[in-house]
Amino acid sequence: MKPVISFIGRHNAGKTTLLRQVMAHLKQQGLKIAFIKHTHHDLIVLPGKDSELALEAGADFVAAISPRLSIRYQRHEEEPSLDKILESVPAHIDLIIVEGFKKEALPKVEVLRQVIDPVPMLLPQTVALVSDFPLESRLPVIALDDVEAVARFVRLSCGFSSV
Repeated sequence: MKPVISFIGRHNAGKTTLLRQVMAHLKQQGLKIAFIKHTHHDLIVLPGKDSELALEAGADFVAAISPRLSIRYQRHEEEPSLDKILESVPAHIDLIIVEGFKKEALPKVEVLRQVIDPVPMLLPQTVALVSDFPLESRLPVIALDDVEAVARFVRLSCGFSSV
């Protein structure tokens, strides 16, 4: 099983913004990364392209394939489990970064912003806090703007060497 780490936090805490920077940093270091995001909202499909039109027409599964990128839409009767999604991650991936899935038994990095909610959730399996304000904790606390330190923590906690 590939190493998996989850980033959790309140709505608008900056999880996706942070992860975009962290993934770019890890990619520059040669890691192949999968990103899986959980949302409670319906996904928006951009209209007008053939694959989206097929979905609008009622297709239950649509794949669009090009030489360099593929996308896949799949309707579900019920939300698939994270385990099921992880099974579909390609073999060449080195690291899986998950956003959300708070209830899953995964190592979690909690992202906090003082203006959103300064009190950590401290869910089971939380291994670090990333914060835009000073915070006392028994867990490692990393500054939200220190992308390099967050990327280093991810590498080390997932079993990769430090760069």
